[in-house]
Amino acid sequence: MWCIMLHMTKKQRESAAKYLYDISKGIALLTVVGNLTKDKLDIPVIISGVIATLIIFFWAYSLERNIQNE
Repeated sequence: MWCIMLHMTKKQRESAAKYLYDISKGIALLTVVGNLTKDKLDIPVIISGVIATLIIFFWAYSLERNIQNE
């Protein structure tokens, strides 16, 4: 996977970072809204949603940081 990112152009990295930020926001939104529609909070879903959101967010952040260091 990292091999592919090494060969991406600056524009492709910017687009991928934006996409990953959107995915991160979508997971966070689905986690919150999904739990609001239930009568009882599902703690494992919330925890896994937060973890997935953070992983994808920091992946996008690292792509952006690599763009700025070029």
